[in-house]
Amino acid sequence: MKLKEQLTRHALLPLHEKLRGRDTVREWKRFRANERLSPEAFHELRLTKLRQMLQHCGHHVPYYREVFERIGMTDPGHCDLQDLKHLPILERSTLRDEGQRLITEGWEPRLIRYSTGGSTGEPLVFYTDKHRESCLNAQKLRARSWFGVHPGDRQVDFWGSPIEMSRQSRMRVLKDRWLLNQVVLSASNLTPQRIAEYLEFLARFQPRLIYGYPTVIYRVAQHLLEHPGLLGDYRPRLIACTSEMLLPHLREAIAEAFDCPVANEYGSRDGGMIAHECPEGHLHVFGEHVIVEVDQPDENGVGDLLVTNLDGYGMPFIRYRIGDRGALAGEPCPCGSPLPRLREIQGRANDFLVGREGRLIHSSTANYILREIPILRQYQLRQRPDHSFDLIMVPSRPLTEQEQEHIRAGLCRTLDESVAVRFQPAEMILPEKSGKYRWVMSEAKS
Repeated sequence: MKLKEQLTRHALLPLHEKLRGRDTVREWKRFRANERLSPEAFHELRLTKLRQMLQHCGHHVPYYREVFERIGMTDPGHCDLQDLKHLPILERSTLRDEGQRLITEGWEPRLIRYSTGGSTGEPLVFYTDKHRESCLNAQKLRARSWFGVHPGDRQVDFWGSPIEMSRQSRMRVLKDRWLLNQVVLSASNLTPQRIAEYLEFLARFQPRLIYGYPTVIYRVAQHLLEHPGLLGDYRPRLIACTSEMLLPHLREAIAEAFDCPVANEYGSRDGGMIAHECPEGHLHVFGEHVIVEVDQPDENGVGDLLVTNLDGYGMPFIRYRIGDRGALAGEPCPCGSPLPRLREIQGRANDFLVGREGRLIHSSTANYILREIPILRQYQLRQRPDHSFDLIMVPSRPLTEQEQEHIRAGLCRTLDESVAVRFQPAEMILPEKSGKYRWVMSEAKS
């Protein structure tokens, strides 16, 4: 390990997190220690955390205080994991309608506002807190350490950030690069020239971890397979894919091109960090951070996933319908971890947008624009062959001219060309036959 990585791991990263009000490194060490627990001790840990969370909800969260009274849950401190099924499922519509009553009394100054498009294409505003964020980040670090990637190791993220950065974000880039050993490469402009530049940078920087959207990393892998030798002797220790379905053909191409393990990370802004693949290839649920249930499973055990976050005290999520479907596994993993397992996840798949001169732009870039319009209860963006857009939307009220112009300008800026944007209000947007919603679709050709 290089001296710079040691300095970041033992000094700069802990200091950075402390200044941000987070205990990420301490939580990471705690989660790592939990992996040495027996299955019985791990079960007791989960049960204790669940009871503490439910007691907190009953005393300090108006919505849950009323729910507990209605169902007769008088002593949540003595409940069992099986008692969760007696609580109502937390729907996104409930979060919208009861949002303020789901916030812990007196915690408003400590809350962090987030918005997300989610798997259903319905924008949602919710609140998190520093402790929950610390645990989410610590779970990421924990899973990566299974593959020999540790805090402070060099990391490159393929993410949906714009190429043009403000002065403030430039300062953050410098801080991340030179203090935290992290570099973000934009997923919004995937021309062959830019992909070649990215590969040249990877060969120089030699990150131990590559992280990001599998569809983006797959395109980089395709270029690498077509131009072998661009990385020289460099190989990452891990490529972790997130935010999209890691389909088999994507995994195979990425693993072949980079000659390293490829793992799936499963989580969301609203649900938290839920699961990650181990070196044996099995998805482990971070069981002392979240409890995952399957609602109304079919004959194959697949149903809607319900997530209870055990570390989100500012705005508790109990039995939250996250919008994905999946199945749990009952068998222990050969890796020996006490963490429970997900057998499968049925998530979403989204298209790339096509911009000027055929450049490909990750669909998350459009989501960043649309999710900041709080009146859009649901939306679906369709790009036509001429690059224009149809925005099918379910607004809580008609969009103003200013809001329409904000969306139009943002989408044109994303494509780097002027295109028509047609706004089409609707009463509802139906899912596909699979039951999933696609919030971005493109008919344009690159």
